[in-house]
Amino acid sequence: MSALDLSEYVRVKNNGDTDVVARYDGKDYTFKVNQVTDVHHLAASHIFAFGHEDKTNAFHRLGWLDGSTYAKAMERLADFEFGEVPSPAVPIQSARRVKPAPAVIPMNTGANQIRVMPDTPPARISSPTPLADADADEGEAVQAASPPDASTADEVEAL
Repeated sequence: MSALDLSEYVRVKNNGDTDVVARYDGKDYTFKVNQVTDVHHLAASHIFAFGHEDKTNAFHRLGWLDGSTYAKAMERLADFEFGEVPSPAVPIQSARRVKPAPAVIPMNTGANQIRVMPDTPPARISSPTPLADADADEGEAVQAASPPDASTADEVEAL
């Protein structure tokens, strides 16, 4: 997939008093009053005859020549501004990195309690061990306590 080429797009602003709805290549476009709409230059060419001297066909498609003159249609077109689409402050990337879901690590401090550790792979614990500090901040590493004694192991198995 290639990067988006903004030079192929046109920014259209409707300074008129009514929204304009048009269609190009099977897609509907709505140009709302006092709002900008970025469209491909081919859509702007078809809808508004952008870049063409003769705008008769576009004016017919827009319904601006029905019972009106070419000069009146040109006045309506004058309500629109056409310009370049500005480059974003951050370059657009064709592929975006998906952030993995945070790992969920069960805690042995009570039933149905879990601790979310952002961007940390799940811990691999062969046997349940209590955590040394259950109230540690989210970003701090959690250290396992010393191995349980026999009475603690019996209590864990009872759970």
